[in-house]
Amino acid sequence: MATRLLRSLIAVLVGSLVLRLAAQTMTQMIQFHLEVISERYYYISYTTRGYVLASFFVTELLGALVLGAMSDRYGRKVFIILGPLLGALAVQITAVTIVIWLLVFTRLLAGLSTGSSIPATLGYISEATVGRPTLRARIIGFFDLTLVGGTAVGAIAGGYLWKFFGEPRTIAGIHVISPAFSINALIYLASLAIFVWGLRDVRRPVRQIQSSGKASHSAAAHRKLGHYWEIVRSPAVWMFIPAWLSIFALIGLWTNNSVGLMTGKHHFSGQLLTGTIAPEQYGVGFATLAFFFAAGLLAWSFVLSRYRKTSVMLISTIALFALLLTVYALNHLGSFSSPFYYALLGALLIEVLVLSGFTPAALTYLADATESYAADRGSIMGLYSVFLGIGQLAGTAIGGRFAQWNGVDGLLLMSAVLSAITVVSLIALRRVEPPLPELKASTQADSQ
Repeated sequence: MATRLLRSLIAVLVGSLVLRLAAQTMTQMIQFHLEVISERYYYISYTTRGYVLASFFVTELLGALVLGAMSDRYGRKVFIILGPLLGALAVQITAVTIVIWLLVFTRLLAGLSTGSSIPATLGYISEATVGRPTLRARIIGFFDLTLVGGTAVGAIAGGYLWKFFGEPRTIAGIHVISPAFSINALIYLASLAIFVWGLRDVRRPVRQIQSSGKASHSAAAHRKLGHYWEIVRSPAVWMFIPAWLSIFALIGLWTNNSVGLMTGKHHFSGQLLTGTIAPEQYGVGFATLAFFFAAGLLAWSFVLSRYRKTSVMLISTIALFALLLTVYALNHLGSFSSPFYYALLGALLIEVLVLSGFTPAALTYLADATESYAADRGSIMGLYSVFLGIGQLAGTAIGGRFAQWNGVDGLLLMSAVLSAITVVSLIALRRVEPPLPELKASTQADSQ
């Protein structure tokens, strides 16, 4: 691998790690912010909070579609670096307001940040690993690792930033509602610096449509839409959509609703995990789960190419069902000093390790689908963010209602339904999944 490409891949991975750190810090602190607003200024129900947080995914979805396609035409780098710029702007606005419509606007900006950076990054990785399926699986595994690692560190950073810098202060004559958000902007800018330093666009020659002017743009747009539809309607993708949407809905359900439930003032009777955890404790606990998830990703990245992707995803979903049962048991313990507490925590961590295989298997599955559309990798890999946006939008919004209804138990019930949908989808998908390529062929391709 050329030195230039190696430097770019390192910049993509490290920059993505820092960007995810900043994004998770903001995601967590905005929930603390809404809780404080509800306590001190005006009441905000869990349902309304769910809608505010869900607005993030509207622009992530639309941004992934539009900006992913634009990255095919204008190069990946400009759209990758646009992500941290938009994120920094979003947190700075959040730092100085308690107005609900402005908070929605900042969530829209943050969603556009993700919608710009993720499809372009995945398109870059897909393009840089053409003909190297094992390398692709590993790089995508490392990419997932950066996202989870950044999420873990961001969970800790969010808890402690809020603890020490969450209170209003006047800085340089400007009244800042929460300086923690302004500090978070520096993390976004660090990610920007990494991308600018190391990232170089990699463009592979592809067959172009021989036309010019407006007709050329029209033909290109029509071709991209045709490729989107062709990919989406193929059995290998169509049957996979319910599973992916369900998993992303689960992610949105928990990451955007559990913080207020667990760290807020309201306690649901008989539910140990509601209203009993400090913000920094929540951050450390979330980070621990994320670190175990990251360890699982690392392990899966080295063996993923040996197995059918649907097999890995089914095993992960079985672990998900076990995890939901474990959380239910934890939620109904008498106290944190229960003799079963640490045994259940141990089971939870093992389940997270196994569960972690779903995301890299799903991403690799989609990356393989881009092979017939070399000129449109960013557009097609943008499907990842499309599914992510739709799933998390639905999960976050619906999760707010279930949280309002019955706390953590409400989230668990909805999670069980989504998990069942995932299993049915994967069983159907397995019947149309192409056979696993010979390992020998993969090894020869990687050595070229």
